Amino acid sequence: MDPRPLNTNPEGRMEHIKLDDIIPHTGQPRKTFYETSLNELAQSIKERGVLEPIVVRPRDGKYEIVMGERRFRASKLAGLAEIPAVVREMSDEDMACDSLLENFQREDLNPVDRAKAIEGLLEFMTWEQCAKALGVSESTLRRYLELLELPAQVQRALVESWDKTASGSFTEAHARVLKSLNGDLATQLRVVGKINADNLSVAEARRLVEAICEVPAKKEAFLRIPLRATEEILASMGKAKNKIKPFKPQTADLRLAALEKAAGQLSNLIDERLVDYLKETQMNQLLSTCKALLAELDGLSEKARYALQKGDDGWKEVYIHCPMCGRIELIGSMKCVVCGTVLRRCLDCGNYDKVYQKCGISESYVYMSDADSPDDHSPSYKCADYKPRFDLRKAA
Repeated sequence: MDPRPLNTNPEGRMEHIKLDDIIPHTGQPRKTFYETSLNELAQSIKERGVLEPIVVRPRDGKYEIVMGERRFRASKLAGLAEIPAVVREMSDEDMACDSLLENFQREDLNPVDRAKAIEGLLEFMTWEQCAKALGVSESTLRRYLELLELPAQVQRALVESWDKTASGSFTEAHARVLKSLNGDLATQLRVVGKINADNLSVAEARRLVEAICEVPAKKEAFLRIPLRATEEILASMGKAKNKIKPFKPQTADLRLAALEKAAGQLSNLIDERLVDYLKETQMNQLLSTCKALLAELDGLSEKARYALQKGDDGWKEVYIHCPMCGRIELIGSMKCVVCGTVLRRCLDCGNYDKVYQKCGISESYVYMSDADSPDDHSPSYKCADYKPRFDLRKAA
């Protein structure tokens, strides 16, 4: 083997040692060795040799690995008989520290093994010393250690997802979300499966877990249905809860304004051509959505109609068109909620004489300009005798 690419280490002696004389370190922080990654490294070693020596220490006539077990394993796969190594005399504590530090700094070390490496360092280091040695903050150390609070099966799922050949999307950030479900391993594992199957983001996984914690009775449904449907269920339950709370006039004003705005947005979205481009399952979904919405709107409409009919003013359900934007409004409305135009125009009233430009009831003059474009001071505004020429009943 050509030793020229190797750098000798002043803290030990460089040797080429037979692989059979080397034993792994039982306290090795890296517990997981991914087959694909090892095969790739073995192929590289076949072509270029071992570019960085491993570090070992003498022990019982053999050499124990301090750093580089992955290179050692890959060299075996590559069929080498020996490997370049730096031999150092080290105490058990120094060996553990160097091994942990070296492994922690490897980018390919999975989060669970990284957390275990930190846990090992803290056995003979303070938090401050450990954070300084690793070049991270103490809060970062705690975030890693949080992973070790998860059940072993969830940790294993995270380790498996770290493999390059893994098809799932389960990450350490996802894993931290599952801490809320500690004590319910079966549910945690099903959430892991849903994250991988539906490719949920961390934020989406958090919403799913929050839904399960908030409404445990619906857990089975939440684990089976799409997240969108879960959010619709929660929204529906939230509306039911809000109906129990006391209602104030100010709340009603704000709710009406929000309802009018949402109605306008919904109206802009509605287009019958949509049906021409939907699949059969999507049209079933659309029809169900419309049916549910219509049921709620019908309930609200009937409540408003009943409240108006109870009045003493002889209310009748008569609709008129806004002359500016065409919106259909009840005659009881003063202004169009869309454009703010005064709705009661003398020009549309059956009591107005356009030839003589005067009201047939009060016989007062109302000039055409005022009859056609009334404002808040016009006679037609809030006129008790207003009688529209056209009765657009049930037109809304």
